Amino acid sequence: RAGTSPLLRSMLERYKVTVEERVNLKHVHRRLQVVAKLLIVATFVEDALRMLFKFDQQQQSMEIAGWTSPALHTLLPLLSLAVQSCGALLVLASSGVGGEVGCYLLLGWCVWHPFMYGQAGNREFVLETATISGGLLILLSHLLLLRTKAPLLGESGPGAVGTPARVQAVGRVLLVSFFLSFALSLAHAWAVSLPLGAGDGPGVWGRGTQAVELVLSLLVLSLCGLVVLGMKSRHVALLLAAAVFAAAVSVTAANVVTLLLHSSDTFPVEDTAGMEGVEADAATIADHQRYFFFQSMSTVGALLLLVVHGPGPLSADEQDGPLEFASEKTVA
Repeated sequence: RAGTSPLLRSMLERYKVTVEERVNLKHVHRRLQVVAKLLIVATFVEDALRMLFKFDQQQQSMEIAGWTSPALHTLLPLLSLAVQSCGALLVLASSGVGGEVGCYLLLGWCVWHPFMYGQAGNREFVLETATISGGLLILLSHLLLLRTKAPLLGESGPGAVGTPARVQAVGRVLLVSFFLSFALSLAHAWAVSLPLGAGDGPGVWGRGTQAVELVLSLLVLSLCGLVVLGMKSRHVALLLAAAVFAAAVSVTAANVVTLLLHSSDTFPVEDTAGMEGVEADAATIADHQRYFFFQSMSTVGALLLLVVHGPGPLSADEQDGPLEFASEKTVA
């Protein structure tokens, strides 16, 4: 690449060859691609199964969401089951036009989903859905590239950029939606905790909390900026995926233990617009927690798709073309 010294380039090539002698990166790449696709459809599959096996509860959810027609209480869950199951199966089963159709179905569902459940005002819900949509767009850009057989840079020279590259760039921007919200929430918490005047400080522990919130929010904002610009975006996406996975597993494990120990109690429904102050039994809360867990897994899948397919030419990393593994060059 331009700007890279011959010595550094030679060292990187030797390092890649050494790594690939011990690990078949091409096989790892393919397996990671399969894992990413499985994870990104996880929330859609789980939701479709919930529609199938808990249809009565879903009808009640439609009524709670504000749909007044009894016919819609039945039709909307059926629509949810059909769109999500078909979209997920097409994404998993096909790397051609069928996969593209699956992506379009699931993207359409991501747009409609918050309105169907009356969660359009739930910022966290909407932005996590946008992050999953970003992963679907990255996958769609890859499928478009395979179908057209055209390079990401287009056919008219290095200055041209094709549709797959534009789709991929939009996907990258949407991918960080949830993390931007998280960073801004931390920044807001830091701002409101600042002392208003002399003598009103929060104490030593409070100041430490403020510092952590500020540093963490700046760190997340910086990572989001790198993903949007396409600078070290594969590494950043892998780091964020690991963080989301660890957080989802730890939070879910803690919630499961709490629900098992207090299965006869009721708990407040959290992170659901329109149900503030409502309490539900342990089984209902467990159902909510399972949904949020699989939504987090789909967020992990979206990030891994960026790791697998890269940021594309509308980025700082791959503006001269996509990176290639040495194993792929030798096989070609």
